[in-house]
Amino acid sequence: MTQHSFRFTFKPAVKSQRELIHQWLKQDYINEWIHGKGLQNTLSGLEKFFQYQSEKKRLPEITQHWIGYDGGKPFVYLLTSKVSKNATDRYGKYSKQEGPAITLDIFIGNTEYLGKGLACTIIKEFLLRQFPDISEVFIDPEKTNTKAVHVYQKTGFHVVGEFIAPWHPVPHLIMMLNMKNL
Repeated sequence: MTQHSFRFTFKPAVKSQRELIHQWLKQDYINEWIHGKGLQNTLSGLEKFFQYQSEKKRLPEITQHWIGYDGGKPFVYLLTSKVSKNATDRYGKYSKQEGPAITLDIFIGNTEYLGKGLACTIIKEFLLRQFPDISEVFIDPEKTNTKAVHVYQKTGFHVVGEFIAPWHPVPHLIMMLNMKNL
């Protein structure tokens, strides 16, 4: 994928987008997968991100919150976190490549973009543009979220593990993408 073939752009979320993000996360098709403690953790993380952002600090240990745009139109919400590559980290213990790794969450918030087959392109463009130095990416959908699992597999992720999430005690998959395969 060359620089000229990118359709979408991605920027850190800003405080003025707080309500938009909240509205997106309340939609049934998103809220089905992120609710309760998981939703509260995400919203608390968003506030922490805004706090550090306003202090002009971008600490790698906090979750980064992103908005994706089609032209000037915001339509997707993404979250990334640094993975600690050690045996006690939920994701790091599955790491196989040298170099930094991250986690990814993605929510297409604008319903006009649903069902158009764009998720793979969004993920690839986001990772290639924002994280060209990353070696691996981990994502952790609920095992029953077959649509998401299918999209992630189509993008190049493969299942490396499974866990019960403390924020929602149901089986979640741990899927990993080797960035060299993008």
